[in-house]
Formats: sequence, C-alpha cells, structure tokens
Amino acid sequence: MPLPNWRDVIKRDFPEMGTITGETKRRILGNRRRFRGGVRISTGRIWESAEYEQRRKRVLETPLP
Repeated sequence: MPLPNWRDVIKRDFPEMGTITGETKRRILGNRRRFRGGVRISTGRIWESAEYEQRRKRVLETPLP
C-alpha cells in the first residue's frame, strides 16, 4: 500500500479520543514505561471521563463574583 500524499494527511481531522475508563488507566499503568513524556499519565494521575464531566459541570455552575 503506497503512502498517502502528505498534503492530504495534514488536512485530516484527528480521530476521536474516546472515553477514559478505569480499564484505560489500568492499561496505562501496566505499560507505564511507554508513556515517558507525561509524568501525570505515567503515574496514572489522569481523570476518567465521568470524573472529568462531573468536575466540569460543577465548575461551570459556580457563579462568578
């Protein structure tokens, strides 16, 4: 299969990331040596999608002074 033209590749949207679950965190911690760029990711200090949405909702509902 030939490589696509780079001009076509840079015009594409990124794929959807999907949800982060407890299983995702478990897999990351099982392969932590692969995630050398981010300390939070390699140590498992990432939010699951449900946790993030709860915090996001709470922050957006907080009234401004």
